[in-house]
Amino acid sequence: MSAYLITGANRGIGLQLVRQAAATGETIYAGARKPDEAEALAELAKLSGGRVKIIQLDVGDEASITAAAKALAGEPIGTLINNAGIMGSRNTALQMDPAEFMDIMRVNVLGPVLVTRAFLPNLRAAPGAKVAVVSSLMGSFSYETTSYIAYSTSKTAVNRMFNSLARELAGDGIGVAILSPGWVRTDMGGPNATLSVEESARGLLREIARTDASLSGKFRDYAGAKITW
Repeated sequence: MSAYLITGANRGIGLQLVRQAAATGETIYAGARKPDEAEALAELAKLSGGRVKIIQLDVGDEASITAAAKALAGEPIGTLINNAGIMGSRNTALQMDPAEFMDIMRVNVLGPVLVTRAFLPNLRAAPGAKVAVVSSLMGSFSYETTSYIAYSTSKTAVNRMFNSLARELAGDGIGVAILSPGWVRTDMGGPNATLSVEESARGLLREIARTDASLSGKFRDYAGAKITW
């Protein structure tokens, strides 16, 4: 068996992805920006019988990405889930703060690409590997609400990057999943969201697993429905 690597694994969807993936019996490398503060993740790792291994991984810090990749050198990774992300402030194009905008783009767009590049040798070592990015319906041009424009723009951009990665990685037999988790009851989604974190994570894992050449690079939701760019 090959391992999972999940970024942003300390809370919300990421934590639930770790919990459900661990039930498969495979090793889970759970990335957290501040492992010492990831209490729920630490408890999950403790109860996993050694299957869940916490690693320090800040997707907004290239040095952290490089160090994590070095620590896992030679380890086949069958599923890489780029889940880490930040939402930032509610804003419009006329209101957004340039510094915050660049922070969001670095974490939500550049981060997943650099993580995928850094762990490409691990993915190539696992036949039929999958790489996924947790995007958002807000990244679709069909989503016309202008609040959180920096976050929305970052998701549009990461969709484009991973659509390109799908073509670049096709020769390696690596499938690329671009998935919206739906509106989920997490700290980011809020209490009024329509989906439980369990349902969203279950759907995401299912859609990642079924990503083949025909689905690679397509934009879908957690239930497999196609989303327009």
